[in-house]
Amino acid sequence: MTAPHEVLAQLLSAAQADSLDASGKRAWAAASGALRTILGNAPTALGVDGRLVMPDEIAGEFAAPHLVAPLELSTSHDQTATAYLVIPTSETAAALNSEAEDASDQEQQTIVVASTMLGQVVQSLNLQVFSASPSGLVVAIDDLVANTMPALIEAMDEPALYLTFVADLGKPLPVALVLPGTFLDIVAGALPLEAAAAEASGAGGPQPAAGAPSFSLTADDLDMAKLVEEEEPEPTPIFAMPRQQPPVPPPPQPRRPEPVPPPAQRARFAPIPDQPAPVGQAGIDLLAGLQMNVSVELGRTELTVADILGLGPGSVIELDRIAGEPVDILVNDRLIARGEVVVVDENFGVRVVEVIRRQAEQEEAIG
Repeated sequence: MTAPHEVLAQLLSAAQADSLDASGKRAWAAASGALRTILGNAPTALGVDGRLVMPDEIAGEFAAPHLVAPLELSTSHDQTATAYLVIPTSETAAALNSEAEDASDQEQQTIVVASTMLGQVVQSLNLQVFSASPSGLVVAIDDLVANTMPALIEAMDEPALYLTFVADLGKPLPVALVLPGTFLDIVAGALPLEAAAAEASGAGGPQPAAGAPSFSLTADDLDMAKLVEEEEPEPTPIFAMPRQQPPVPPPPQPRRPEPVPPPAQRARFAPIPDQPAPVGQAGIDLLAGLQMNVSVELGRTELTVADILGLGPGSVIELDRIAGEPVDILVNDRLIARGEVVVVDENFGVRVVEVIRRQAEQEEAIG
């Protein structure tokens, strides 16, 4: 099996590969120490496996209920990246003794307990591993969320280092780490390379802590990932990011005293006196002068587009109303009465024969 720093040397520079290899071992030692303080004994890592993958290769590995802990990396040079720690919900509840009869209660309890533990681990990582970074390297853990890894994988567009192992916490807990290439490049570039190289080139090389996870990538894995160009005499880093100059901090502004809000009192309202009944026009009388559109509908029918295009002088349109039936009288397109057509001084008129009340109109519409 290929040593981690040898594999990483094919993706990054040799110094960055040494830095990542040494930092990974120190990170596991710091995490084990934090968990030893919480649980009483240090966990061991079993069945460690690591491979270089494209996101779609592991899209189907997170179908079961799981919890995702985003590990957000940042530096003083405004470089940011996020890795993801994934643990199965049921196994995590069993390992942390947060099981409950109700599935939603168990998920919430497990999130609370796991968040507390991972917060202590991240604090140890920043203190014991990343504090030596001249670039202000810091890792922070965001809120744990449930069952979001498939969507996160779909949004990823770069190769990643996929580490899996089983953490022995008294009960087995499968753990997966998805470390995108940008995340690895920032870590490698933000740590002091000289110290990492010296540690890696010590007598016999650095020895991992007991149970420390180590990963290996085979040549087949690299060929499938298609990240190394064999034609080039020397591998070139593919995760390199432009180094940005640190921004110049603005001058401190004098702190303004916060305004003191005025004292609040309960509002008091005077009682509303009884008003005499208004004298004048009734409500309906106020609308007596309102102009309204009155139309008379002789009948209706439906025609196709072809029928309408075929209309011309002399065409006859047959309506749905029988001759002699009352016509509809509408006010603002609303039926209010029916009547018969009459002639008044050579003008058409309509004599009202029936007034439609609102209740009768609703019953007619239902019928």
